[in-house]
Amino acid sequence: MNILLISGSQRDDSKSADVARYLQTNILNKMEGIDSSILDLSLYPFLLDHYGTGRGDSISLTKNKDEVLSQLYACDAVVFISPEWGGMIPPALVNLLLLTANGSANGLPLGHKPAFAVGVSASGGGSNPISLLKAYAAKNSHLTWLPLHAIVQNVDDFLAQAWSPKLDDRVSQVQSRLLVGLQSLVIYSKQLSGVRAELVELSKVHPFGQ
Repeated sequence: MNILLISGSQRDDSKSADVARYLQTNILNKMEGIDSSILDLSLYPFLLDHYGTGRGDSISLTKNKDEVLSQLYACDAVVFISPEWGGMIPPALVNLLLLTANGSANGLPLGHKPAFAVGVSASGGGSNPISLLKAYAAKNSHLTWLPLHAIVQNVDDFLAQAWSPKLDDRVSQVQSRLLVGLQSLVIYSKQLSGVRAELVELSKVHPFGQ
């Protein structure tokens, strides 16, 4: 099973990418039968021209889209890691979600695949990315949100703490939420795998929701 962690920041060396590696190291690499990979949107700058006006380097845009879509199609489940930028999610992440629609992706690469949302904040925020993602990201992608999510606040301090997912304090509680969230993601993915193809075909009848 391949879990794809999407680092939603378009900045180089972002904290979102650090959180993705943190999840790999402390959780996913220790789970039997699980492979994980990171889709770092900062490495695909031409995706920002997706749904643009035809300006820029169309060859590089096509290459970026093909590389990203291949990763989306190959995964069995996805973790969205989004920073909070002024109460919003980054433009690159918005464009990625637009790219997952049936017409843009020539199919539904995330259709009926489970998704776990993680908000990231340098201070005490991080809730808005969760609300925004769960409000509209599934409409055209047809992904399946877990009812669980996690918010990593004061991310520098959080990443510096030892891994101890208990319920003793705020940091360990968030660690536990991340652990339980990813364990749940794997269970959802296993259960959906047998019906996903049939559900995707039904989704293609009405690919743009209501």
